[in-house]
Amino acid sequence: MMLAFSVMGRVVAGAMELTRNKFPKVVRIETTNHCNAACTFCPRDTIGRDKTFMDQALFEKIVDECAYHGTKLIHFHNFGEPLLDKRLPERIRYAKDQGIRRVKIFSNGALLRGKMAEGLLDSGLDEIKVSLDGADAQEFNELRVGLEHASVLENTRNFRKMRDDRGLTTPRVIAACVTSSDKDKTEEVLDGVVDRIDWSSLHNWAGSWRLFGNKKIRKPCVRVFRTFTVLVNGDVALCCLDHSGRELLGNCQENSIAEIWSNNRYKEIRHAHKTSQQELLPVCDDCSKCYY
Repeated sequence: MMLAFSVMGRVVAGAMELTRNKFPKVVRIETTNHCNAACTFCPRDTIGRDKTFMDQALFEKIVDECAYHGTKLIHFHNFGEPLLDKRLPERIRYAKDQGIRRVKIFSNGALLRGKMAEGLLDSGLDEIKVSLDGADAQEFNELRVGLEHASVLENTRNFRKMRDDRGLTTPRVIAACVTSSDKDKTEEVLDGVVDRIDWSSLHNWAGSWRLFGNKKIRKPCVRVFRTFTVLVNGDVALCCLDHSGRELLGNCQENSIAEIWSNNRYKEIRHAHKTSQQELLPVCDDCSKCYY
């Protein structure tokens, strides 16, 4: 059985390598790593990075290169709450004006109101995903310290209505929910609030949490073949789950994305994934995303 899964992993990795471009298909830009919440499951206390906002010149350098190479999707979020960046609508508009086809953000929804909501609707944003989790307001409030379920729900509903009142079809409004046994109730509560619900399972933040210890069969991770993650200071992290930047592959202030994407360390990392040797990579070794 282990051999069968190992062969399967190599086949999957081979397909990923064949479809990998000389430039990443998806780029994540962390315009800020500040956050207005203190979620109990978030490793915010261990990231060890200064809280700040991305310099505009660096931001434009990254977006310009993405536009030149035809990147189809940019996420303006990584670790932090993107709506704390007051320049976010302006940054999104810049990316759209440069020809980036799709721009997405992931928010906790607490600030999705007023001028920020209006600005996002004006910006050309294609999708906003809001962490609504589910129908249990008490559990939400206990887990997402500093946020309030009813307020986030109201903000999201009002934002979608503002969009519809303008006759717009974008941004699409998506609810991010952790898979639960109460799907029917969640779907009932979110009916008319969002366009779609995205269900996801728990992960262990690249081994930061000691979860899923029974997993044994490794698989290659799509992130190292398709997605490029830029932290707020220009550092390039291995992936979006590398919240502390433990594996840094370069810095966009010093090198181009194309140079970093094809450097020797990236090649070593992809080879480790193709050969099921993630134990050679501290960030990937215990990550639940690297197991079947």
